[in-house]
Amino acid sequence: MEHLSFLELAKILISFAICAPSGHNSQPWTFQITENQIIISPDFNKRLEVVDGSNRELFISLGCALQNLQTAATHYGYNSDYVYKEGKIYVNFYQQDNCEEDTLFNAIKQRHTHRGEFTGGIIPDELLQNIKTEENTNVLVVKAGEPSAEIICAKISEGNTIQMSDTAFKRELISWMRFNKKHIEETHNGLCYNVLGFPATPKPLGKKIVGMFLNPKAQNKTDDGVNASASHFAVFSVKENTEENWIALGKTLETFLLRITAEGLAYSFSNQPCEIPQLNAETKSQLNMEYYPSVIIRLGYGAAPKHLAPRENVF
Repeated sequence: MEHLSFLELAKILISFAICAPSGHNSQPWTFQITENQIIISPDFNKRLEVVDGSNRELFISLGCALQNLQTAATHYGYNSDYVYKEGKIYVNFYQQDNCEEDTLFNAIKQRHTHRGEFTGGIIPDELLQNIKTEENTNVLVVKAGEPSAEIICAKISEGNTIQMSDTAFKRELISWMRFNKKHIEETHNGLCYNVLGFPATPKPLGKKIVGMFLNPKAQNKTDDGVNASASHFAVFSVKENTEENWIALGKTLETFLLRITAEGLAYSFSNQPCEIPQLNAETKSQLNMEYYPSVIIRLGYGAAPKHLAPRENVF
């Protein structure tokens, strides 16, 4: 890519970085390009005050974006390192001799959260082994049906009962839903009707309909079906709850998600047990975990999506 200026290359790399997952598809990041450096900053205007009051998921999302950025840089012939200071991630790039074709790079724009139940089938153990983890992070993988999986499912149910009984939680969730094409084009973020499998509706009607279905009974029925169809569960954790460790966990998480995407596997998030402090402590204790649970995903096989979540134009 010698014919590209660093500015041109940086814009390409950022186009891959923003494919990272984020809570409610809020995309809580900004990017600044300097000489041989890209600075990733949190966008606190998009913080999820109710569900993510500590900004844990926000900084995990920044780590996911960072991993995409570095994976793309390797593909285009650059090594990179980063430092986190004063609330920002400074990523430095160094040109190397050869570009590399990387299966993780090819998965960046294919990665997506699977919606609905999985299609069945047990994932071979070897596909979920030798997980690459960053310092101060860990990943616990358990098979569906095992005692640890049953604990996770129970905590998901408890989390639904708490969150879906919380008016502030539901109000925040609805505020990030996009109910029709025009609504999507206004924001290019959020939880979109077509990705969720809903018909398009006017915003006032959509809010009213969704509000009727946001209750513990309905959500637990949905999650019980997804949990029953899952092959495995994975719990991502940090040694200590710090912004640096959350960023590192985001790198661990995104590397894992790209890897399973490349293997043709599907996943969905179920972070309720991590988002509620009481359940977080109980989950850590009951799973005999040394580290603090921060992200939970369900794993299985799933059909390709008809629609992908939109991304904002960061330039």
